[in-house]
Amino acid sequence: MKFNLGDIISTTVLLCIFLVIFFVMIQMIKKMKATTPVPPPPTMQQQVEDLSKRVSTLEQQVKQLADKQ
Repeated sequence: MKFNLGDIISTTVLLCIFLVIFFVMIQMIKKMKATTPVPPPPTMQQQVEDLSKRVSTLEQQVKQLADKQ
């Protein structure tokens, strides 16, 4: 069985390309795992509830200040 130089070079190049793709994919997977997922933004219902709580707190503070005077 005879190997010529072109076969050896093309096989080596293909092997190197495969190894590069393999290691690049591993690095991309590591980067994806390293990034923390971003929590979803609060829904409109949650925002309305938060604002309602803040308004009721402010109303109580105003009432307390009015009672002091």
